[in-house]
Amino acid sequence: MNIFGGLEIGKRSIMTQQSALNVTGHNIANVNTPGYSRQSANMVTSTPWHTPMLTGNTKVGQFGTGVDVASIDRLRDRFLDEQIRHENRTCGYWVSMQENLARIEVILNEPSQNGLRGVMDQFWESWQDLSAHPESEAVRSVVVQRGMAMSEAFNHTHRQLKELREDVNAGVAVKVDEINSIAQQICDLNKQILSISVAGKEPNDLLDKRDLLLDQLSQIVNINVYEQKNAVDESTGTVKRFSGMITVQLGGRSLIQGAEYNKLDTREDSQGMHMVVWADTKTKASIEGGELRGLLDIRGRTEYESEPSAYKEIIPNMLDDLNKLAKTIVIQTNKLHRSGYSLNNDSIYPDGSNFFQQPLNLDDDTLNWAEYMQLSGVIVNDPKNIAAASQPTWVIEAGNPDPIKGNFGDGSIALKIAQLKHNLNDSGWWNIDADEVDLTANSFTYRISIDDGTNFIDIEVQNPANDPIKNMYDLGLAVQKAIDEKPDLEGKIMVRCSGNKLTFYSNSSFILEKTVDGTIQNVEAVEGGNMLKHVTSDDFWRSICADLGVISQEATRMAENQDRLLGQLDNKRQSLSGVSLDEELTNLIRFQHAYNAASRFITTIDEQIDVIVNRMGLVGR
Repeated sequence: MNIFGGLEIGKRSIMTQQSALNVTGHNIANVNTPGYSRQSANMVTSTPWHTPMLTGNTKVGQFGTGVDVASIDRLRDRFLDEQIRHENRTCGYWVSMQENLARIEVILNEPSQNGLRGVMDQFWESWQDLSAHPESEAVRSVVVQRGMAMSEAFNHTHRQLKELREDVNAGVAVKVDEINSIAQQICDLNKQILSISVAGKEPNDLLDKRDLLLDQLSQIVNINVYEQKNAVDESTGTVKRFSGMITVQLGGRSLIQGAEYNKLDTREDSQGMHMVVWADTKTKASIEGGELRGLLDIRGRTEYESEPSAYKEIIPNMLDDLNKLAKTIVIQTNKLHRSGYSLNNDSIYPDGSNFFQQPLNLDDDTLNWAEYMQLSGVIVNDPKNIAAASQPTWVIEAGNPDPIKGNFGDGSIALKIAQLKHNLNDSGWWNIDADEVDLTANSFTYRISIDDGTNFIDIEVQNPANDPIKNMYDLGLAVQKAIDEKPDLEGKIMVRCSGNKLTFYSNSSFILEKTVDGTIQNVEAVEGGNMLKHVTSDDFWRSICADLGVISQEATRMAENQDRLLGQLDNKRQSLSGVSLDEELTNLIRFQHAYNAASRFITTIDEQIDVIVNRMGLVGR
């Protein structure tokens, strides 16, 4: 190698160190750029100069020719990226659940005096007060006001939950638009990455942008990412497709295929609920994770999705429970109220009026009882129309042989309505013919009397046609005239009798099935359907709030756990891909020293050339 080869070595060294300095500056400039991965100049020795020899083979590597930058590498761990994307969808799901469950808790506002439970307690207490003072118009006005307050509480809670469901439903459409937008951006990046990859270059910054979009997409919905490899034509050996492109699958179907993507869309049902579908086929897209799945679990399925376990149905189940509670209160309160006498009733017959407004068709499951719960107009207009008494009161005046209708003031109907707080089934009077009867209830005394034609509820014993009663040797009366029952801690009414099955008909129908030990189970009121059985209004509402609390606590715990896990994975990623200013400044000094040394090396070679050109051959002149 001649002396000019030294200049080439120096030139390559300066250019390489300058490239390394540029990469370092690029890292420093993007220290706060989201998704940026640290880059490094991959330096390799350049091809050595071969010295030809007349007496032997050419030997490689006798003289080095300097250094070159083989590539600018992006420091990234693909396996770690896959882990983060997998955990991203789980974290997105639980964060979405946590945020919306917190909104539901705010709507219910429990436990508090202003919540639905407190308003219901005040309503039942007002009936208790009325039972003690049925003649008081002031107390009756309080009953009306408490009834209106409870109705408004049901209305407001139902409306708020319904509006939240509509907000979540709108969020579903927004997330679908986000998915389409991200998919379009990834496709555009795929095209750019391909054009650079074909030229044999590394599109590092474009890859960073694409990976950042994939991280965002994985938080919204469940995806699987596959990198396309070079496809080589075996017959010709030519590359048909270059690497750098990716395929993104959603629920077993390609969302992104290289430079193309399949668009998602929404399909509305009659209530405006969005079902996520593929735009080209209108078939349902499989959403199994991410923020979008969390929204679907909160909102519930659409009319087009018939599978009952498609989603968790958080808000629909709460609306159904709220309607069930409101329906039971309305029907059972009205049932008792229709049998009572008001202060305005001057006849010997009960008023027959409802306290709450009540539809004619009680079996219509589409009715929103909680949303439209309100008092009857006759009650609101005149509180004296409240039927608090079970029988009229007659007054005999001196000198007047005919009784004069007086104040209906026994308050027994008001007391029964107040007791609905503890037993919404109103099963106080039964006539049962059987061998053995044992009836228990919570903290109240119920009475079973003989069938003498004077009972308030008339019950008929009937053998079911498809399940005849066997071994019924004695269907005669086998109970006392009156029985006082012991309280049951769970508030359940249990009846024991001999026989396989008895059906008791009155205004409600009860089916009693005999078990091995003789215990009757499945005591179910079928009046109107979709009503509460063997549970108090307080316990039922408490169970709703408790279930919500459990789910919300689970969502909070899982969201926090996923956040910590993602934090740990991100720390591992940052240790490899993150930019450390201290490290970059160290590299800056290191490359600057190498650059200065290469400059000094070129200066030295220049001096040598100057000596050869300008000073050699002057001796003897």
